[in-house]
Amino acid sequence: MTVDLGVRKELKGVFGPTEDFNDDVIEKLSTLMQIFNLSSEDLFVHWESFNVTKVQNDLDLTLPNLDLFQEHLQSTLVNASSKATPSIRKVKDLQSSTMRRKPIIRSSADINSSSPANAIPSTPSLKKRKVVEETPAFKTPQLKMESSPINYATANNTFQSPIPEVNNNLQSSPTPLFNKSLKNEESNTVIETLNPDIEELPGYMQLDEDPSTAIKPYRLASNFDASKFKYRTMSMKLLESADVLDDQIDSMTQLFQENQESTDLQFGNPCLCSQFDILCCGRIVPDSPLYDKSGNQALNATTLYLETSRLTGIGQRIPLNMNQLEEYTFFPGQIVCLKGRNPTGQSFIVQEVLPFPELGAPLSNRQELDEYKEMTNDSGLKLFVASGPYSNQHSLNYDRLNALVDRINTEIKPHLVILFGPFIDITNVSVSKGDIELPDEKHQPKDLDEVFRKCITPIIRKVNPRIQVVMIPSLKDSSIKHCSYPQDSFDKKKFGLPKNVKIFPNPSSFSINEVLVGCSNLDIFKDLKDVFKGATDGNSKFLNNRFERIANHVFEQRRYYPVFPGSMKKNMVSKDNDDSATSLHEGLMGEELTDTGIGGSSLEVPYMGLTELGDSLPDILVIPSELKFFVKVIKGVIVINPGSFIRGNRDQTKEDGSYAILNIRSPDTSEGSDNNVEKVDASEDLYYHNVHQRTRVDIYKA
Repeated sequence: MTVDLGVRKELKGVFGPTEDFNDDVIEKLSTLMQIFNLSSEDLFVHWESFNVTKVQNDLDLTLPNLDLFQEHLQSTLVNASSKATPSIRKVKDLQSSTMRRKPIIRSSADINSSSPANAIPSTPSLKKRKVVEETPAFKTPQLKMESSPINYATANNTFQSPIPEVNNNLQSSPTPLFNKSLKNEESNTVIETLNPDIEELPGYMQLDEDPSTAIKPYRLASNFDASKFKYRTMSMKLLESADVLDDQIDSMTQLFQENQESTDLQFGNPCLCSQFDILCCGRIVPDSPLYDKSGNQALNATTLYLETSRLTGIGQRIPLNMNQLEEYTFFPGQIVCLKGRNPTGQSFIVQEVLPFPELGAPLSNRQELDEYKEMTNDSGLKLFVASGPYSNQHSLNYDRLNALVDRINTEIKPHLVILFGPFIDITNVSVSKGDIELPDEKHQPKDLDEVFRKCITPIIRKVNPRIQVVMIPSLKDSSIKHCSYPQDSFDKKKFGLPKNVKIFPNPSSFSINEVLVGCSNLDIFKDLKDVFKGATDGNSKFLNNRFERIANHVFEQRRYYPVFPGSMKKNMVSKDNDDSATSLHEGLMGEELTDTGIGGSSLEVPYMGLTELGDSLPDILVIPSELKFFVKVIKGVIVINPGSFIRGNRDQTKEDGSYAILNIRSPDTSEGSDNNVEKVDASEDLYYHNVHQRTRVDIYKA
């Protein structure tokens, strides 16, 4: 091998004059530079590090020593790749091998139908769904499925009128109907319903049987790897975070390229001056990292930039000119594919926002569906969903949760109970002040873990052993050491939770029989603030309802929490305490720290790959929010915000929150049935679940 004279001169200049610096050594060093893609300076740094840390000796530049050095470089490279953090490209590895859902190709497109020009609000007509090609730019078959078909009453049009005649005309009425008697509704009364034509199920009929001998009518399977959530928090590295953020852009670019047909336009760098149209992919970012200092008042169409990846644009940012767009919806952290040009080099003129390929619905075969129907004895499944806090903000009083458990055992009788945290809210006045004194306790708790064992565990143990309970933590939970998102699960053994309790991380997805449920306990509906402009003619392709639009962003971005940077909680600081607090923190960031409170998203960026939706859309998506409760059908997915079980209010008589109960009818594949599942046209044995057509969801006042 002949070494270039320039390389030979560089090596001699870096490694210095030495007696053993012969041609064989130079060739070996040159080979190492090519194998590991290192410059002469980087190779010398690795050589010095090898001498100091590995062998702890000043080795001579000989071929045997360089062979040992090569083994060291190889082992270092292998260790670095094995410790690589999860990314978008490893989404499939984040899913559990027990997931029996098959990858699907059906796309749930056409969100225009949720707000047509002359249709009844929130109740567009339902069209027969077929797997057909509608968008020639993608290979993925497009599904003609409306967001909220006529069988579904959603978003404030589900209040039952006490007049029977009005109830009969509920679906055809163009105006939402409200029950005047519900203005001062009592506890445990229905305040919103999805699919009111479906009858409520009687509930779990086998609660009285011995749990050790009775056969469960459901099968619960997790679709995540719990070990990946047990990472070390508060140890983010800048390069790891940058790799994941870049990987999100590059993966979506690759996804778009794989699903588009041949086109004359090529992907380019939007930051470079160009007189021709190009395609580009990047992340929407605000023009300033402090854009949310005044409550996002500065976030508008003129303050949005496009951030490129290091591969496509060396990470540069370019202002976006959206004057040519009639409608758009953008938010910080959104990955977008744009068509346009940069004629002056000062801004990228956006001509079109190109959609990414959509995820489809999960599938099951006939044998599985028939088996699930037989397991439930054709009586369906009943689910209960509630989100904390479960005590008011002034004390740790769990009487309401105790009464709820009694009602679960005697009246509701669900097969599955999903409880979201916080269970012991860190923002609770008693917890924040450390003033915790439990009544009727001889030995007061010494720490918050013991408070959990004395307050929460006894109530959870009262749940009937035949009822499966799933507990998902919150970032506001004070009895969990994992305070970042994605978040590890509770310690079941430490808290003494019973056998019928499953502890799942945040976020997580699981299946109960054929129903795929996705859960995330981070308030995306409150944190995502988009810049939205709808079409002036009323035929907007974007959803006008903000909750529906945000849920659509989650599906399009394929992440439970696509906002970046994450949110921060701001506290109101009085003028009297402002100066003292600022002087206490000192420094340039003193003013910022004074009004920063406990809360926010606390994103662990290197592990955001754990927040991916997976290979398909869920049948049911549950994301609790502090905002008003709702239940909607969006792209064939039932999206539920159960609301808070106890809403914070200075008046303790107005703290009633809400919870949700789901009644899911059994799948029926027989001919001549009501066809509550739909056969895939290309297969004789596969079926779409159509859970949104056979599920009744009731939101109750707590």
